[in-house]
Amino acid sequence: MRKTGHRASMEQMSAGRIEYIEAARQRLRNRRLRRTALLVALVAAAVIYLTGLVNTSVMLLEDAADSLRLALMPEQGFPQQTGAGEVYQAEALGGSFVVLGSEGCTVFSNGGGRLNSIGAGYARPALAAGGNSFVLYNRAGNELRVESRTRELYTRQTAGHIYLCALSRGGELAVVTDDVRKLSLLTVYDAQRSELLTWSTTTAEGVPLRMDFSPDGTQLAIAAVTAHSGQLVTNLYLLNLRAGEPQLLATEAGSTPLALAWQSNSRLLAVYDTHAALYGSDGSAQARRDFGGQTPAALSAENGGLALLFGSGPSSTALLLDGSLAAQYEGPVPTAHGIARGPDAFYLLCEGSVECYALDGTYQWSFALDARPQAMLAGEELFVFAGNLVQRVTPPAQEEA
Repeated sequence: MRKTGHRASMEQMSAGRIEYIEAARQRLRNRRLRRTALLVALVAAAVIYLTGLVNTSVMLLEDAADSLRLALMPEQGFPQQTGAGEVYQAEALGGSFVVLGSEGCTVFSNGGGRLNSIGAGYARPALAAGGNSFVLYNRAGNELRVESRTRELYTRQTAGHIYLCALSRGGELAVVTDDVRKLSLLTVYDAQRSELLTWSTTTAEGVPLRMDFSPDGTQLAIAAVTAHSGQLVTNLYLLNLRAGEPQLLATEAGSTPLALAWQSNSRLLAVYDTHAALYGSDGSAQARRDFGGQTPAALSAENGGLALLFGSGPSSTALLLDGSLAAQYEGPVPTAHGIARGPDAFYLLCEGSVECYALDGTYQWSFALDARPQAMLAGEELFVFAGNLVQRVTPPAQEEA
């Protein structure tokens, strides 16, 4: 039966009223959701800013942008003019490398593109690489600058004169300066550029001469030199950045530290002028290899092992050690002034060429150069710096080898 009159009109009005109220409630819920989302975003932004993660986020975004730029960059080819003058250092970065010389500092992609040029004008420049970034510092002054592959990230002024710097893959920075109160001051900054810890070393502990961060950035190996009873002494420390207390791993009398290199987060390789030693992060001594009274003329502690070059006269000797310091090859090689260990070969810098040998000492090939080589980088690709040029060296064709 159909309803008519006043009752039907009231029910129709009630249905329309209900729809209106539901729509109003939905609009109110939407406004509340938008306000809640905005409030959460503001709180998250405040937390990120207050904890310093904004710097890390920006660095990660810049690093990702650099990696994308390198991936899309067309091949420029080699050789390229370095503009660095006499080469002091060359270090590998992600998909690129940096070369420091008497005339400045330049970053190239592995394809030959020039990514960055820095003319800091430091009296005694030095650099240390960490992942896709590096720190360029003045050993005669108070300034350092941390650079990505394409731009400056930040600069820092120190109170004392800088002795040494190290940079981790994640952005932690260690700086050693002089200290008027004791002997030297080690300051470690976290990836957010805030001071993490300091350590004032005494004459008994020594001045840090070599440093290296573990791959995960939680530990810092420090080789500090001092003198005792007229003899040079090296103290090897392990600094856990979470605990903040240095642990003495070893004391070597009469030995000078040449290099520190982490093979993993739990294995540290220390190379001295008299021997090489392998330590665990738990403080254990795992292996040792003496050099038989010889002093290395050059060394390369990359790609999971150690390559050493002895002799600077009419003949040279190469010693190849694996990750456990077991010998892979030991024998005579052509007179050389530099050595680099690659993933499956080692290379010698000779007067006018680069010589390649397998890790077991088998001769592979030779590459002639127009000028005396100064430095090289051996990874998946081999880059050689000679004169004012850098070139990528590839193995000759099999029929020409």
